[in-house]
Amino acid sequence: MKNKNYELVWIAQGTSEAILIMNYIKSFEIEILSFEESAGRLYGLTATPLGEVELYVKKEDAEKAKTLIEELQKPPNP
Repeated sequence: MKNKNYELVWIAQGTSEAILIMNYIKSFEIEILSFEESAGRLYGLTATPLGEVELYVKKEDAEKAKTLIEELQKPPNP
């Protein structure tokens, strides 16, 4: 996706990961868009570039979204 108003914040490995991250980001009232190859979704690919899902947010929300995604990736504290 090429749009000068949006910035790539994450590349998910498959639709399931993308949906999880998108719902998390949306819960903070940040608009998020996804872009993926249709072949990846059709065949259920996740471990190849065809299975990747690119996630984009508006440029002004990019830093906050990246921080939220980093927090989501951290292991839970015991």
